[in-house]
Amino acid sequence: MAVTLSITPTRFIASAGKLDSQRRYIRKDATGPDLRFVNGQNMDVAGGGLRYVNPNGTNVDDGVYSGSFSGAAGVGVKV
Repeated sequence: MAVTLSITPTRFIASAGKLDSQRRYIRKDATGPDLRFVNGQNMDVAGGGLRYVNPNGTNVDDGVYSGSFSGAAGVGVKV
C-alpha cells in the first residue's frame, strides 16, 4: 500500500505522491512572472479590422478595427 501522507522538515508528500513539495508546480505571480497564460478571448474582428490583446493587457489594432473590444490580460505565472 502506498503512503498517502508524509511530512518531514524538508518535504511534504500527499495523495500517494501526486503532490510533492520537491516538484516545481506552476503558480500565480503578479509581480515577476516567467510567462503569462491567456485564459479568455484575446482577439476581435470588427469593420474588416482586427484587434489583438497582448498577454500584458495592451491592445494592438491594425488601423482598420472599428469595434470596442477590450479583452483581458493574461495571468502571470512562475514555473
